[in-house]
Order: sequence, then C-alpha cells, then structure tokens
Amino acid sequence: MAQLDPITWFRSAHPEQGSLRVQVSAAQGIFPIPGAAVEVYRDFGAVRETFYSGVTDSSGIADRILLPALPASLGLSSDTAGISGTAYTVAVSHPDYHCPEHQQVLVFPRIESVLAVTLPPQREEG
Repeated sequence: MAQLDPITWFRSAHPEQGSLRVQVSAAQGIFPIPGAAVEVYRDFGAVRETFYSGVTDSSGIADRILLPALPASLGLSSDTAGISGTAYTVAVSHPDYHCPEHQQVLVFPRIESVLAVTLPPQREEG
C-alpha cells in the first residue's frame, strides 16, 4: 500500500470544516486595517501548505475562512476533548505597519474561531 504524503494524510484525518475570522486593527483594536494580507498555513516538515491567502475588507476583517478540522466527535468525550482543535499559523502584514510574530490559532469543527491581531504603526509619532 502506498504511503500518503503528509498533506494528503492531514486532509484525510481532518474531514470536517471549521471557520476562522481574522480581525486586524491598530491602536488596541480601535482602528480597523483594510487591505492587510492574511495567510493561514501549516508546516509539514520542510513543506508549507497555505490553506488561505487573502486581504482584509474595509472593516479590517477576513472571514469565512474554511479550514480542515478534526471530527466533531472528538469534542464529545472528556478523553479526547483536549485534542479536538486543529492548530494553524496565521501571518498578517501591511506595508504601513510592523508585522507581529506569526500567531497560532485553534480551529474546531462547525465553529467559527476569531483571531484579533493588532499591528503597531511603522513610525512612532513624537
């Protein structure tokens, strides 16, 4: 039997979908940042698989990002509830702002996860 590559195996082990909303703003969430680039990915050894790449809307939001998720049944048992989320890395950038470190987010089946990202400005006003 042929061995599955890591990405094919991952997709088969995550048959359901969860969704993600990324809210990008400046000044502790007060000012939305439209046009920020958002990438959602996972690294499989030396291979990076991008599951979403897009930009935020006029409200600083990228939403309805559908991502593979583990079976919902894992969340029903106390033995497996702690492993029912799937970790993704989110990178956000905009030319007018410093980019934060890439952030981890957990996605659960049939649930929308929300990640709020605050970007500091490139130049401090003095």
